[in-house]
Amino acid sequence: MYEEHWKLRAKPFENDLDTSFFYPSREHREALVRLLYAVSEGKGCALLTGEPGCGKTFLLHRLAAELAERGVRVALIKNPASEPLDLLRQIARALGVRNADTSKSDLVAALEQFLVYHRARGSRAVVLIDDADVIDDERAYEELRLLLNLESGGRGLLTLVLAGPARLTKIVRRVPGLAQRVAVSASLPPLGGSETSGYIAHRLGRAQGRPEIFDRRALSEIHRASGGVPRLINHICDLSLLIGASEGSQRIDARIVERAQQEIRDLRG
Repeated sequence: MYEEHWKLRAKPFENDLDTSFFYPSREHREALVRLLYAVSEGKGCALLTGEPGCGKTFLLHRLAAELAERGVRVALIKNPASEPLDLLRQIARALGVRNADTSKSDLVAALEQFLVYHRARGSRAVVLIDDADVIDDERAYEELRLLLNLESGGRGLLTLVLAGPARLTKIVRRVPGLAQRVAVSASLPPLGGSETSGYIAHRLGRAQGRPEIFDRRALSEIHRASGGVPRLINHICDLSLLIGASEGSQRIDARIVERAQQEIRDLRG
């Protein structure tokens, strides 16, 4: 709607999962490298933590895309079940195992056979579980631990990556056998002031927009209002571009950003 006014090829601040807009802040880049290492080296389990809106889901999708390009079989679980058997079935279906609706013993056997088959052909497997903290049955975490016992030639058949808020670490610690398998952890904090400006410029650049659309005071106000949380940055920037276009502005200044913030506050009641 506002793309023509700002001469953009696309909306740069959509809260979607288009990984071409991935901004490699120092923390995001390090987290991605750590998770790629965990999978490439066949580690048992890795944790990705961060508060809501800091980019965990986005990073998991970027990780999944890079792993798929390397020939890794990826199972991405977005809404994990808490019931142990249902969770195992979710994992089996996401990996591509046939006949997942069977008994637990048959399902585990089918998973093992599937993983051994693909390992023999040089393909590793990884299970990425987003919002893993919503799993409220410790028996489900125990089943995940047991999956990590599946091996061939003395090496585990899959890597497990669990993502969630900081409290996920405490949840995993309640299952010592699983906690002991965590070889790598990564955290995504909010962006700093300069990173917020870099994030906005990067997204504008990906949409072929001018980085100076937002003036210096506007950038400072966006960081203050969002706390450096990417999801909130996107919301404020998107609405600011809409307001600016409707006013016929040539740049986004602090006044427009403040108006966008007020509209967001009003919407949230």
